[in-house]
Amino acid sequence: MSFDAALALTTVQLSSIAYHPLDQAERDIEPLGLSSFRQFSGASTQAFVAQDGERRYLVFRGTESTHHIDWMRDAEFMPTSGVFGTRVHAGFRRALDEVWDDVVPHVTAEDRALVITGHSLGGGLATLAAARLAADGRDVDSVYTYGAPRTGLKDFAAAYTARLGSDTYRVINHIDIVTRVPLLIQKYRHVGHRMYFDGSGKFHPDAGAWQIAREDLIARLRYFGRIESAGVGKHDIPRYVDRIKSIQ
Repeated sequence: MSFDAALALTTVQLSSIAYHPLDQAERDIEPLGLSSFRQFSGASTQAFVAQDGERRYLVFRGTESTHHIDWMRDAEFMPTSGVFGTRVHAGFRRALDEVWDDVVPHVTAEDRALVITGHSLGGGLATLAAARLAADGRDVDSVYTYGAPRTGLKDFAAAYTARLGSDTYRVINHIDIVTRVPLLIQKYRHVGHRMYFDGSGKFHPDAGAWQIAREDLIARLRYFGRIESAGVGKHDIPRYVDRIKSIQ
């Protein structure tokens, strides 16, 4: 399945709605033509499922800076065993485990195409959820993530790519710091197609690593000595919503 700008808009809006309070989130999916809202909560993990006539969406909430448990999960970089006999981020796996048994019965019906999405930590959980479902033989139509961290080591990335790489779209807003962790030196790797917005907001589907490295260098020099050089502001979900709207 190729990148679908309209589907990207729906998924980034759903990823934003995932941060809303429960009653507001249930109302906010209606203008998108969605219904059958059901939320799942663990100690540090929130997700919801909604659907329209064609697709069922599994949406994971991302990291909230005011929620210290989320940041603790993000910081648990030590790998542990994951699907396909590979190694994945221990904190992300534990976070997904909190809601997994409740989520699975609501995403395994084959009556609609399944789309999985999330921003930040939610993007990492979306990736792991897609891998688990694929390992169990469930068809996953597509995965759209926004500002997602790396979720597994080289072996996980290779196994994931073989099964879901062609249907996974990983959107990066310029120098978003969260997309750079865990570190390459820790042997973590990204998965899926790299969909990159540069510093001017121009969209580069499947951008090359050298192009991004060049953009990074330009940004570091431009913001030298300023907090902007860390790329924290580029990570905010409203920035991703605006970027995706710009390509409609």
